[in-house]
Amino acid sequence: MSLYQFGPFELDAEQLLLSVAGVPVALGPKVVETLLALLEHPGEVLSKSALLDRVWPDGFVEEANLAQNIYVLRKTLRAHWDADAIATVSRRGYRFVGEVRLVERTPSAPIAAPAVQDAGIPRRSALRRWGGAAAALAATIVLSFFAISSNTSAHLAGGTALSPKGARLYAIGRYYWNQRTASGVTKSLAYFTQVVDTDPRDARGYAALADANAIMADYGYGSLKSPVYMERAHAYAQKALALDADSAEAYAVLGMIDSEMMSEKVLGRKAAAARTARGIAELRRSIALDASYGPAHEWYGIALLEGGRAHDALRELQAAANLDPLSISTTAWLSSAAYLDRQYDEAIAYAHQAIDLAPSRPDVWQNLGLSYEARGDRALAIATYKIYATKCASCATQASALLAHAYAVQHEMPLARAALAKAQADPNAPPSDIATALAAFGERTSAFVWLRRMHGYPHALIALDPRLDVLRHDARFRDFVQSPA
Repeated sequence: MSLYQFGPFELDAEQLLLSVAGVPVALGPKVVETLLALLEHPGEVLSKSALLDRVWPDGFVEEANLAQNIYVLRKTLRAHWDADAIATVSRRGYRFVGEVRLVERTPSAPIAAPAVQDAGIPRRSALRRWGGAAAALAATIVLSFFAISSNTSAHLAGGTALSPKGARLYAIGRYYWNQRTASGVTKSLAYFTQVVDTDPRDARGYAALADANAIMADYGYGSLKSPVYMERAHAYAQKALALDADSAEAYAVLGMIDSEMMSEKVLGRKAAAARTARGIAELRRSIALDASYGPAHEWYGIALLEGGRAHDALRELQAAANLDPLSISTTAWLSSAAYLDRQYDEAIAYAHQAIDLAPSRPDVWQNLGLSYEARGDRALAIATYKIYATKCASCATQASALLAHAYAVQHEMPLARAALAKAQADPNAPPSDIATALAAFGERTSAFVWLRRMHGYPHALIALDPRLDVLRHDARFRDFVQSPA
């Protein structure tokens, strides 16, 4: 087993696992491969082309991905090491300038490393993907994961410090919480409970338990119904505020819960608007209390996007990504916001970054295909939609609807009709994607019939979709956008 030791870090070359003081750092495999390539040649300049060929041998990447990997590595290393270990050599590439020691070991037993797990799509994401993911995707198993070295550690330093044991339990709990898998969030609940047991007068343990229960509800995890987990989340957040009236983490999770776009047909328009406004106010208060807390910026960006403010949402999500560059969720939502703001090159770059971190995350592949199609790269879009079809049990139906639109706009009508028929055969077919395909066929009346089947989705968000431009000057489109969700 080859271990590269440098500063307080150790990198296991076989398992692509970076750790600091024995604690795994949650980095995507492509980021770790970039670091490994530099460590294998300390002091040598590796050209950008050499690194691209090494890390992405299939060539399916843009140079911006490499720059992002270097940025993430520098931020991660600096969080625990007072050294600028990666140098940029102008017009040539990068080199590792820190001292590196290679250790060869033969372990007596396999080392079980906590994996950086891919996850699926949360319930709120399925309900908020401008209708594309539909409720069926909510049943699959993404939001974000942070490196322990990133923003999470900063929040342990605010106010009175957690005990050393509590701080370690908190860090491990955040590591698992950020994976957003069923097993990861469940493990985080156990660790955060231990934080509360260890430091019962510290608000952070309770706020973290609120986060974990909110994600259990959002993703539909666990054996209990979502409202039960959501009630627990609210109660833990209130307990955190009772201990610390300025808990940014508690206000953020309350804002995430309250800004959830509930159907106006269920709550009534005034009640739904009041709840959303309260959630946005709580998110803003969280940011005012601690502008360095990434999840608050992310959840605020999502709320802005749902309100139809794509450009403002993109700016807020970029702030979240700068704070937590390893957050899959933030990067995925950045791709969505850039697409809906018609910044297609940015949307593609963000999608690639998210795929590097979580190759199996379905909705990122969907958004990558949409962005390729909007940019005019229809062959790449079709190839990406076909990959998307393999990513989850319900993805094939939506992929067929996406393919129907892509084939229609390039006038391959037999293929378009066949794909649409396949999608419509599934009773859980996503209405908005069926509608966009029908609009591309010129069947506007049928398209509006399908759009009106969308209950519980924020219409202002759906209305941003570039594929619906062909309907934008139709009076029925304006009525749809203004109708209750």
